[in-house]
Amino acid sequence: MDKTESARRSLNLASSEDVRRIFRHLDDHTVASVLALKPTVAQLEEAATRMGGAADIFADIRPAKGVVEAIMDLLETVEADSGER
Repeated sequence: MDKTESARRSLNLASSEDVRRIFRHLDDHTVASVLALKPTVAQLEEAATRMGGAADIFADIRPAKGVVEAIMDLLETVEADSGER
């Protein structure tokens, strides 16, 4: 494990492997963009769940905000951009 990976783990931040496991269809650039948001695995999983149509599970709890909202916005923009090509 390199120094960067060790630092990410000590802060409970997600790794590129976590992003790829949860969002299988992402290219390298998008994975890097997601990692730049410094998400935890829990935040990645919440964003994936919300985007997968289960937003109603969270509706009574709280709206998406912060890193979760940023992940969702980023991935929705990427999907929209790829759909226009």
